[in-house]
Order: sequence, then C-alpha cells, then structure tokens
Amino acid sequence: MCYPIVEGARQNRILAALPLSHYTRMAEHLKPVELTAGQVIGEAGETMEFVYFPTTCTTSLVSHTADGGSSELAMTGRDGMVGVGLVLGSGAMNHRVVVQCAGQAFRMPADVFQHELTQCRELQQLALGYVQVLMTQMSQSIVCVGHHSVSERLCYWLLFNRDILLSDQLQVTHETIANMLGVRRESITQALGKLQSAGLVTSGRGKITILDREGLTDSVCECFPLVSCETQRLYALFDNGSDGLAASENHHGWADEGDRALLHKYQDAYDFAPVGFVSVDAQGRVLQTNLAGAILLDIQRSRRSASPLVEFMAPSDQRHFLDFHQEVLSGKCRRHCEVTLCATDHRAEMVVRIDATLDEMGEECRLVLIDVTQEKKLAAQALERERQQQELLAKQPFMLWFKDQDGRLISANANLVQDWRHLAADAALEKIDLPSQPFHVQGRAVQGRLGAG
Repeated sequence: MCYPIVEGARQNRILAALPLSHYTRMAEHLKPVELTAGQVIGEAGETMEFVYFPTTCTTSLVSHTADGGSSELAMTGRDGMVGVGLVLGSGAMNHRVVVQCAGQAFRMPADVFQHELTQCRELQQLALGYVQVLMTQMSQSIVCVGHHSVSERLCYWLLFNRDILLSDQLQVTHETIANMLGVRRESITQALGKLQSAGLVTSGRGKITILDREGLTDSVCECFPLVSCETQRLYALFDNGSDGLAASENHHGWADEGDRALLHKYQDAYDFAPVGFVSVDAQGRVLQTNLAGAILLDIQRSRRSASPLVEFMAPSDQRHFLDFHQEVLSGKCRRHCEVTLCATDHRAEMVVRIDATLDEMGEECRLVLIDVTQEKKLAAQALERERQQQELLAKQPFMLWFKDQDGRLISANANLVQDWRHLAADAALEKIDLPSQPFHVQGRAVQGRLGAG
C-alpha cells in the first residue's frame, strides 16, 4: 500500500507547537520539497502560491538595488516560515526569498494556509509572533550594517545557520555569504582566514566547518543574542500562555523541551504509522483517522462527515462487521475480523484485517486496519497449487513423483527410470510416497489409496 508520509514536518517549530488535532488536519496538505543552495522560491511582487516551513534548510529575505546590489534583511530556518505576508493580508512577496543552505522544507498551498489561520488560533498566534521576530531581525540588520565589522557579521551568519541546522558543517560558498551580507567576496575570505587562524572554523571548497561555537559566540556582535532571545521568547510565550498542545502538556507535567519532543514523536508515530487507525462511535460512524486510515478509506480527513464505516465495505461483509462491532462494544471481543473494502477511483478493492479495542469511556471503538490483500492472494494461490498437484498424483498412479527444493512436482515414468535414487540425489529431489500422501476432498484430509492396475 502506498501512502504519503509527512515524516519530519514537525522539526519545524511552528508546526511542532500546534495542537495535534489541528496539525493532523493540515498534514495532508504539507508536501516535502528539496531546496538547493541559491534557489529562488519567491520574487518581489509575485503572488504567493505556497508558504514554506523549513526543516533542514535556511532561507534569506533579500533586497536588491537598481544597480544590482543586494543585502540580506532576515533569515528563516526551522523556527519560522516563508510567506508571512499572507498573515498580514498581502498575497504578494515583498522581497526575494533565496535558499542559503540546501535542505528540506514542507510547503502548503497559500489558500489552505489562509483558511487554517481562521480555523486554528494557535497557528495565527505563532505566525504573528514570527512576524515580530522578522521585524526584530530587519531592524537589527540596519544597526549591524552600520556599526559592526564584517568579521562580527560573519560570526552572526555562521552561528544563526549552525543553530538552525543543528550541524557544525555548512555547505555554502564565500560568494553566497558575500551576497547575503552585501560585501565583496574578498572581505569574506579575509574574515574567514582570521577565524580559521584563531581555530574557530575551517574553510574548504564550498564548505565551512565550525570548530568552536563558544569562540564564535565571543566574537559575534550583540545582534545575535538579541535576535535569538526574541525567537525563544515567542515559543516561551506560546508554551506558557496557550490553551493548545503546549499548555496541555504543562498541565500534565510535560514541562521541559525533551518531554515535549518525546510526546510529539509518539503523536507522529500514530499519525504516520504504516497501518490505518480509525476511531468509530457506538453507531459505527467514523470519528477520526490517521493518514494511512484516510487513504485506506479514500477520504480527506479535513472534509469528511461522520460516515458509517460499513459504507466503505462490500455489502456481503457489512453484517459481519456490525456483529464484530457490537462484540467490541460489549467488551467481550477477543478476535479480529476480515472485510473487503470496495474499490474507489484511487485504489482497487482490498481485504483488510481489523483489530479493535474499546476506549476508556466505553463509547468509541479504536480500530487498527491492516491491508492483507496480497497475503490472502498468496494463500489462495498456494491452495490452488496444492489442489492441482493432488489431482496430478491421483490421475497418474504409474508415475514416480518428486518434489524439488521449491516445492514443485516433477514426474517420471516408473518403467523408464531404473535408478531413481541416484537421479533424485543428483538433482536434490525428494521422492513422494504416494500411498501416504494426504488428499484434500471437500475440505477434509484423507489418505491416498491408489492401485497399480
């Protein structure tokens, strides 16, 4: 079974901070994209078709002058998003957006994002908070350009990308950094040379390795800690003040970052598991699914109604499932059932095994749906092969019969094969003792009795 896995999307801190009930609705609209260094994903004045949530890449908002000069206004990584103009009511980009360090991001259609802003208060709060972070970055960039050295600004750039990417190795060229900082390439090469002489970094062809983060922190301007504190304040305020996922975690004692990350990991394990999870109420109506469950039923979770689960099944299996469902509700069910899901426009008919349990309140059944179509097909093929082999044995008693290593039957005329033992040994064949072979007749096994004349 094929299904989309949006694994890793919650590495982005905005997506990670959303309540799971909202995130799972948005997840089916998130598409992973690989971005390359230098790639332009938005031009000034262009209508925004997507918003981007970086996870393992960084991007820059870049302003250009009429004579071709450029300067970086702000940087975005996994703690932000690209497309904040939509939050403020604008459908167009104000600046060019360029990928700094290559990696992955998850994009969402702009119209879906705007709709979700009206449906999820936490997303709206986080997006507006990130607008404040970008404003802080832009205002500090003015101070930084006018009052800080190239070396200090370079330390800022390296530390920002290092902390966002969680990697000491940055795949970036001197030319790229020079364009972002609005200085000559030679100035970046000279500044990197000084940092390398101090043992803080090493620089090779298209790659910079940070050796001493603390040393870089001592050499950076005050803009870096100021912007970092503003970013942390955004997520701290959300964690402490929201009635969403983070507040719920704190209420139950999930206080530190490690515990929250662990909880998100298990939530993702549910949502992106390779088997379908479906919750139904006491009337058998679908209440909730994970991604695999939605694909098995061929529904979109964001637009589904509480449809009876039996509507997705072959008519011949509906009564079977309803009886099974009642057993689960009674608390006495200790078995599973198999049903056939009807074919849809997007997939063929399939057989699923359903295991179920009752929730703590005794009001919902939690089902696990596993696609066993291929398993049933292989079992049916094996039974048919065995039936054909038994027919051959019964109809040709004057033959010697052997099985090869793959279980296939091989026959030879008994009168023509004198030294069958030597033949069987050479070919690694197993002789079949015909009178002792079980034969399946109408579902019952009986011993074969074949005469020689």
